[in-house]
Amino acid sequence: MPAEPLSARAAVAAYAQRDNLRVVDNVVYWLESDPASGQTRLMSWCEGDVRQLTPTELNVRSQVNGYGGGAFCVLGQTVYLVNGGDQQILALDTQSGVVQPLTDVAAARHGGLVADPVRGRVLAVREHLDDGYGVGQTLVSIDVHSGDTLTLAGSERGPDNLGCPALSADGMALAWVEWRLPAMPWEQTRLRRAVLDAEGAVLATEDCSIAVPAAIQQPGFVDDALYALSDHGGWWQPYRVDDFGRWISLSLDNLDCANAPWQLDERHYAWLGNNRWVRVCFEQGLPGLIVVDEQGRMVRRLAEHYTDFRAVQGAGGYVYVIARSVDTLDSVLRIDPESGALETLAGGEQTPACRAMVPPEPFSFRARDDQSVFGFLYRPAAGPQRPPVVMRVHGGPTSAAYPVFDPQVAFWTSHGFAVADVNYRGSSGYGRAFRMSLQGQWGKADYEDICDAVTHLDRQRAVDGHRAFVMGRSAGGFTVLNALVQTDLFRAGASLFGVSDPESLRHVTHRFESGYLDWLLGDPWESLTIWQQRTPLFWADRIRSPVIFFQGEQDTVVVPEQTEAMAHVLHRCGVPVEVVRFADEGHGFRHAENQAVVLERTLAFFRERLAAANEP
Repeated sequence: MPAEPLSARAAVAAYAQRDNLRVVDNVVYWLESDPASGQTRLMSWCEGDVRQLTPTELNVRSQVNGYGGGAFCVLGQTVYLVNGGDQQILALDTQSGVVQPLTDVAAARHGGLVADPVRGRVLAVREHLDDGYGVGQTLVSIDVHSGDTLTLAGSERGPDNLGCPALSADGMALAWVEWRLPAMPWEQTRLRRAVLDAEGAVLATEDCSIAVPAAIQQPGFVDDALYALSDHGGWWQPYRVDDFGRWISLSLDNLDCANAPWQLDERHYAWLGNNRWVRVCFEQGLPGLIVVDEQGRMVRRLAEHYTDFRAVQGAGGYVYVIARSVDTLDSVLRIDPESGALETLAGGEQTPACRAMVPPEPFSFRARDDQSVFGFLYRPAAGPQRPPVVMRVHGGPTSAAYPVFDPQVAFWTSHGFAVADVNYRGSSGYGRAFRMSLQGQWGKADYEDICDAVTHLDRQRAVDGHRAFVMGRSAGGFTVLNALVQTDLFRAGASLFGVSDPESLRHVTHRFESGYLDWLLGDPWESLTIWQQRTPLFWADRIRSPVIFFQGEQDTVVVPEQTEAMAHVLHRCGVPVEVVRFADEGHGFRHAENQAVVLERTLAFFRERLAAANEP
């Protein structure tokens, strides 16, 4: 543990994140962020050789639904990828490095790419735009030689959203998930299965959905057998969907085997052959990588040092996965499922910030309505026995906090603050009922859970509840602002591109979340009073705690006007307020320099409040 506190720049330096793993013909491909530029590049591993495949100026990123996913697929020696600039699909020859366009559809975004090696084509979710706003989605195939496009499902203007498609090994069966706005993909979806002809056109489709509300995700084939995850039994569990549309359970445990699918192409399970599956299981929000047999009985636990797993693949008798731990950067792992032996193919670096990271302490408590709520506490390495605490509110709000390396946590704990991540009501990883319990309760249950967590940790003498701060990003910023409206528990707050006026956001937000606010707060016509009660901007004059805001000027999800309006009202009311703007950032800060500024300015802001509290 370093004797000196981490600088903000040391905390975020080299913080490369990895995702979207693919294994094709013994070559491993993945996406990797460059912390200095904020760009995402395509990487590969082959027989110990790690290469960057994309030119430096090319940013690989899908913006379908605003959150993307599935930004590349592989056919032979060619990788087809989404250009982050214009959202078109490019063809990259991995031998020559030559990049050529595959699509040229100006008013469209692409994502969820899947290779069809039988016919030499790429399947993709195409989001159609009107003046930059999504108006419909189609599932299309693009012939990689002619560029000819075939529409397989969806409508250019319609209410259906489409999940990442899955293709059988012989190319004759296709499956995908779809959901109808205003629903979200973790609320209620449908599973569709189609029979294709020799040219790849759809001959017939069937609805394989379940009669009860269910969020189905991650369809996949083993040979011609269809599998998917569904939460109709209360937990995201794996099932085989037989030829008659019957759902046959493959699990014995009441555990989630996935988290909320914010992005296309999530993958939390894989077939290994030899009567074996590998899957991610969330036990009270803590992910584990488990090998099970076809009846769902556990065979062994893999990679126990790691605490989060993404993009699970099975190939050549191995498990390939992006794994995260508390004390390293993201790792690309190859694991022998029989012995448990693992090899780090790429990543797994230990930066100074990684070495400064303190171990998480899981905690749980009973909220004011007796609901069990969970979280992770990080204590500072040095300082008072009951340190000041930063309560962090994750975004989404249907997302979750995981006990993995986080440069923010390393920074705060090295400066004498405890950090508490709370998986408040609505977080994923705790079953359908817990996730759905935020319906109509956003702006109330979430901030109450955060406040109750402070009270619990204070009573346990783990932190000083009289020196508590709160910070959150996006939806977490909304929770921060509501907490400051409703209570004087916190000495100060930090809102990173946080929602302050949900009614205004409802009119400008993107297509994917166009109905989400109604689910979170209720129909605005029938629940007008609730909307008003939970709108921070409406009650900003009640806030007495100082607030610091951070806002990307290119943000199209929570537009800059939200932050500016909130800060203006607080300033007029005499509340100490700061606004830090980033001209080159959107919804989420990608540049390391800007991330460091956030840490530096927030630390100075919070320390000033501590100093003021100590004045006589």
